[in-house]
Amino acid sequence: MTSEFVSVLGVRVHYNLAVPTNENRSEESGTVLLIHGFLSSTFTWQKCLQPLADQTGYRVLAYDRLGFGFTERILDGERYTRKQEEVLALELLSQLNISRNVHLVSNSSGAVIAFDMALSRSDLIQSIIYIAPYGLASVSHAAGPISRYLIGTKPVQALMKFGLTHFLPFKNAYYNTDLAKDETIREGYLKPIRDDPLFLQGLALFTQHHDQSASEIKWTEVDRKQKVLIIVGEQDKIVSKENTQEFYRMLKQYQHTEYVNITHCGHLPQEERPDELIEIICQFLKS
Repeated sequence: MTSEFVSVLGVRVHYNLAVPTNENRSEESGTVLLIHGFLSSTFTWQKCLQPLADQTGYRVLAYDRLGFGFTERILDGERYTRKQEEVLALELLSQLNISRNVHLVSNSSGAVIAFDMALSRSDLIQSIIYIAPYGLASVSHAAGPISRYLIGTKPVQALMKFGLTHFLPFKNAYYNTDLAKDETIREGYLKPIRDDPLFLQGLALFTQHHDQSASEIKWTEVDRKQKVLIIVGEQDKIVSKENTQEFYRMLKQYQHTEYVNITHCGHLPQEERPDELIEIICQFLKS
């Protein structure tokens, strides 16, 4: 597995790429793109990248979204809009010469990017897997004008840094809350915050400009040929079952959609139950 940077639309984007190391490798195989959620990074996929590549025979690509991980901070709020996230992700694929047979796997708020990419490039995106999808039903994430102002001030950013460095990863993201105390996991979440002096400014710009309003979802425009799988942790404390099931009911009106629960698991199956998650993904991609 490689850890690389590439310039995409003037942004230095960090990504990990795993290629199959066994006989499953095929030039005709596709690419799985992993899209993380809010306050996360490629780190969240570390237990899945190489095993998923080896078991599917696909290249597996994970990248740090703008504002997170080790991707360059751009101090231009217009770059952090929902539309620009979609554009950046699609251009990343283009820069890496990935032009066919792409399967999207998103976690949490990464679902919004996956949905928009699949809507925009139905010729490229073959299937979408939403893990604990957040932001596509019954929610609005737009910050109000007072919040938008305050989050850009130094006192509020100092409070944000204190909260993030003391409480990430959040215990309520896991069924097994001991994982939030694991030093390797904590380091994976905290390293970008600690090492990049512009992290909080980028996070503030993201929060100020990134609207994930469910009212913008264009349900009738989805491609009926794309396969969809929704995977949820049975004990997810961040996304309610009601929210996920509402998304499932809406989506299955337009696309063939499957729904799978993982027991004894919270909001981050890729960290908490990676082996079971990989098996589910592999079965879906082969079906």
